[in-house]
Amino acid sequence: MFSYCWFILISPLIGFLVLSWFGNGMSRQRAGLIGCGSVGISFLITLTALVGFLLSEESKKGGVDTLYNWVTAGSFSLNMSILVDPLSVFMLLIITGVGFVIHVYSIGYMEKDPDCSRFFSYLNFFIFSMSLLVLAADFFFLIVGWAFVGLASYLLIGFWKEKTSAVLAARKAFVMNVIGDVGMVIAAFIIFDNLGTLNFLEVFAAAKSTFRPNDDTILLITMFLLVGAFAKSAQIPLHTWLADAMEGPTPVSALIHAATMVTAGVYLIARCHVLYELAPFTMYLIATVGAVTAIFAGSMAMVQYDIKRVIAYSTMSQLGFMFLAVGVGMYSIAMFHLMTHAFFKALLFLSAGSVIHGLNDEQDIRKMGGIRHSMPITHVTFLIGSLALAGFPLTSGFFSKEAIIINSYHADMGNIIFWAMAIIGAVMTGFYIFRVYFYVFSGQPRTDVSAHESPVIMITPLCLLAFLSLTAGFGGGMIDDFLSTYFGAHMPHPDDILLETIGLSAGLIGIVGAVGFYMTGKDRLEFVKQMLAPLYDLLFNKYYIDEIYNFLIVKPTRAVGAFLEKRAEKFGFDFAVDQVGVQVREVSRLISLWQSGNVRLYAFNMIVGVVTILMFVVFL
Repeated sequence: MFSYCWFILISPLIGFLVLSWFGNGMSRQRAGLIGCGSVGISFLITLTALVGFLLSEESKKGGVDTLYNWVTAGSFSLNMSILVDPLSVFMLLIITGVGFVIHVYSIGYMEKDPDCSRFFSYLNFFIFSMSLLVLAADFFFLIVGWAFVGLASYLLIGFWKEKTSAVLAARKAFVMNVIGDVGMVIAAFIIFDNLGTLNFLEVFAAAKSTFRPNDDTILLITMFLLVGAFAKSAQIPLHTWLADAMEGPTPVSALIHAATMVTAGVYLIARCHVLYELAPFTMYLIATVGAVTAIFAGSMAMVQYDIKRVIAYSTMSQLGFMFLAVGVGMYSIAMFHLMTHAFFKALLFLSAGSVIHGLNDEQDIRKMGGIRHSMPITHVTFLIGSLALAGFPLTSGFFSKEAIIINSYHADMGNIIFWAMAIIGAVMTGFYIFRVYFYVFSGQPRTDVSAHESPVIMITPLCLLAFLSLTAGFGGGMIDDFLSTYFGAHMPHPDDILLETIGLSAGLIGIVGAVGFYMTGKDRLEFVKQMLAPLYDLLFNKYYIDEIYNFLIVKPTRAVGAFLEKRAEKFGFDFAVDQVGVQVREVSRLISLWQSGNVRLYAFNMIVGVVTILMFVVFL
């Protein structure tokens, strides 16, 4: 029934192969068209699948389409299959839709880059990898897609390989994600050992009758899966790679941090919700880490001056909200926020890219200012994205974030602490994003560079994303109806005027605070900075987490490596190898003494040898 959905994978894969093999001889325009076209085809096929779901009652729950049996060993069978259901189609709409918009934007952003074809080939590979991750029908191909996404992110973050900082950032992201990959592999082994299969449908069906709530095995499975989710979605303590990943081109930041890679962890938990519901302890851990990350990342975003880093930390914070939602069992709400976040976060990243493009690659907000007149369209789109991120009423972010905040208290696993932490995170969000807005667009220019509006091919995606950032929130009910067939429950709508009012006020309080500090009180701002200098330094230096990791992990590892190189290798391995050569040479020298050229001596040695052998045969 869903066999045509294979082309969602095949199309970007073909684009990647064509651009990889023949890209060097292509014009930048042709490379851009191939890259955009391959992802556009995937998006159209996904829309076809969506229509099929909506029109056919029989297909609403989806199904598995098997291409062929790949491996058979005894009772074990591994098929090349895809799982097409409401959750996978929902994710694919975001991946291919937002991915296509970013591809179009990239044509303008990368038009002067000599490696434009290589860039689009990497983008296509990334879309293919993410689609494989989402469409996988078992844990094996999920892990394959998971690893491919890590590889693609490494290539994209380190795209400008002549920059040392980009190479180091790519390596850091790759290492952090490999940690998550190891956790995923261990979880898969435990699942297969206990259930004898890796197929999603079979695993979820067997888990309910095999595991008791919170028993050791289900806790191990969910915890190891969670390691992969935390690494991909940059949650504490595996978060340090996310901000450094801003070294890649801005479209990469938008693709990785808005709609695809970082949301994979949320998707994983939503996909495996049957397993997590058997592990309430793990669920509480997820909610706790999500709430802490929302505040943790928000606090760092409040003091950063790199425009892309601020938006990156906001991504980490919003992912914390999503983890809080899945942690309290509100899966549909988490996916709803995942969608709205994809729209307004891609809008913010691409608008920031437009600002950087218009200011000749300047990223320090302290060197910007007063560009709302010279870049009017970018100004409006960035403002819309900021309002949606802050949860301003009637924007898309308002509906999804408000649903998370109120259900963090009213959900069965919610409590007042989760709710309070969500409120604090929402206040921070309004403050830090409008801090950036006022720095960049208000006041007087703080640079000699004359800002200019981006070309139409970059502005058009911004306008589309701005429209979605304003309107997508009104589709929450339809999304709930669509996903409820998979999650088995609808989004709750608690009637609590007090909490709703407080949740509504949270983002507005943050915005008002930013106005007070950055529009009317520069002297007051400097006074606060001086009064809170130790705290400011702590936040600006990202809680010194990188330094702590460097001291506790990197330096000891390097010291052990240096010791092994200088001592173990020199006096161990090298000595052993050298001794083999010395002993062989010595034995050869002794043997050579027999080679005298004296025939009588040779005859005597032969007689002695024969007699010796005969004596052994006769007497032994």
